[in-house]
Amino acid sequence: MKKHPLLLIICLTIHISQANAQTPFLTRDSININNINATVMVHGDMWWDKDFNSFIFNSKCSFPNGSQKSIFFASSIWLSAIDNSGQLHVSSQTYRQSGNDYWPGPLDASDTLTYATSHDWAKIWKINKSDIDAFLGLSTHSVSTTPMSILTWPGKGNPFAVGNGGAALSITTDMAPFVDVNGDGIYDPVLGDYPDIKGDQALWWVFSDNGSTHDHSNGKKLGIEIHALSYAWNRGTDIDNSIFYEYDLLNKSTNNYTNFRLAQWADAELGYYYDDFIGFDSARRMAIVYNGTQDDGLNAGHPLDSYGLNPPQAAISIVYSPGDGLTSQVPAGSFTTYNNDFSSIGTPTIDSNCYNYMHSRLENGKSIAWNRRHGTAPCGGFDSMADIKYLYPDDPSNPKGWSECSCGNMPGNRRFIISTSDFTMNAGDRQKVVLALIAADSAGGCPGTNFDKIKTVADTAHNAYRRAASHTPVIPPKSIPHAYPNPAHDYLYLETGGKTINAESISIINSIGQKIPCEPILSSNKYTINILFLPCGVYSLLYQMDGKTQNALFIKQ
Repeated sequence: MKKHPLLLIICLTIHISQANAQTPFLTRDSININNINATVMVHGDMWWDKDFNSFIFNSKCSFPNGSQKSIFFASSIWLSAIDNSGQLHVSSQTYRQSGNDYWPGPLDASDTLTYATSHDWAKIWKINKSDIDAFLGLSTHSVSTTPMSILTWPGKGNPFAVGNGGAALSITTDMAPFVDVNGDGIYDPVLGDYPDIKGDQALWWVFSDNGSTHDHSNGKKLGIEIHALSYAWNRGTDIDNSIFYEYDLLNKSTNNYTNFRLAQWADAELGYYYDDFIGFDSARRMAIVYNGTQDDGLNAGHPLDSYGLNPPQAAISIVYSPGDGLTSQVPAGSFTTYNNDFSSIGTPTIDSNCYNYMHSRLENGKSIAWNRRHGTAPCGGFDSMADIKYLYPDDPSNPKGWSECSCGNMPGNRRFIISTSDFTMNAGDRQKVVLALIAADSAGGCPGTNFDKIKTVADTAHNAYRRAASHTPVIPPKSIPHAYPNPAHDYLYLETGGKTINAESISIINSIGQKIPCEPILSSNKYTINILFLPCGVYSLLYQMDGKTQNALFIKQ
């Protein structure tokens, strides 16, 4: 647990002012299936919790899972771009002590997100692969036999989709991914559709940057809707030390953007938070936090959240970026840091500060090389005034390289920003960025450490993502009998597949259990049932086959 003394007064002020404003949502859930237990929040930030009532902010990124030790404190994505009139647009988030740029929920047709919509979508949907496997093992599906995680999954058209507080969701556009068994474009778990996830456990949620407020960066909104999918595997290998964050970006604005970047901001706290270093591995597009001493927490008397001797290392790696090919990848755009103060390399307060940090420049836009020549930048050799993309790009085991370890820096509390390269995002475009949270156990601190272990785990994560991305979900054979369409308007059809169904047993049951007689007509192994007379609602179709009563749920529109 950590208090941020610098933030407490600010948070108190904001909390009082929010009493008359639209309150942010505290919905959270975690990936906790493997060696890392990492929380996400519905506004898009992660790896911590936030409760303005207590003013205490807890690390929620435990490694190993179940311990009080944490590898990061807080994180969020940043977005920046230039529109076709040359205007800068930025969305960012840190601790939300000074506002919210992101709100839960999708944007509407006019590129806006109301607070009421945010309320209904302030939910994180969690699913385990074991639930999907059990679901696929059923011979028939119904509301009662379908796990709630599958039944309420926010797929397009799902009549059972449920949001925050049990709110019924009407989903008319593509949202959470699913395997469409009958190919009708509608998610219906009763017909066998199921969530399409990677990993053994996944979280899905949606947030946007044009909601009730956009007062953290104080920049122009981009009009981006973000579908987030986080997932992890548990296989008893190095993959158990990784969690993935897949961001599906939809440009719902009318702007054509150039210089579009996604960055991950992180408050890197490895165990005891005041003795850390950071570094960068360009080959894996990986920002790394490691211990600045060999004994984590020694100078603080080894608090409960410290790792002690031989601490781990942790990292954020860009696994997929726009422009990547099957066997090639574009380089990362930048990696830089800033101090927890209000200097020229301090806490960003306006949109241009964020934009500059996302391009490895100083807060005021000057290059790091310029700062080095004036004596205040991190150590390292600079042969020109050109921009430097990546701070500390060398392994700490290289005494002549540029690393915090070789520079002899003072360990401390580190923040960093790692970004993609620029890409284009025109109106209506959709792009994807995938990041991975990675940990390596017993990797050691400075001096005497290297990045070998964290690189090995990163390679495993990149390979696992590529395998999963190339995998085509297996669609099980259509169950027989099969009732369709669903929803239905005038007629419902029941295919027999050559099996014997007692026509007299076919009946309809309404939502209060009343039996409604019907007159099915058999033709070519298919019963046609007239439902024009039914009021709109949810019904069960009952019938007997092979001496057993079966049912199929359908919706009358």
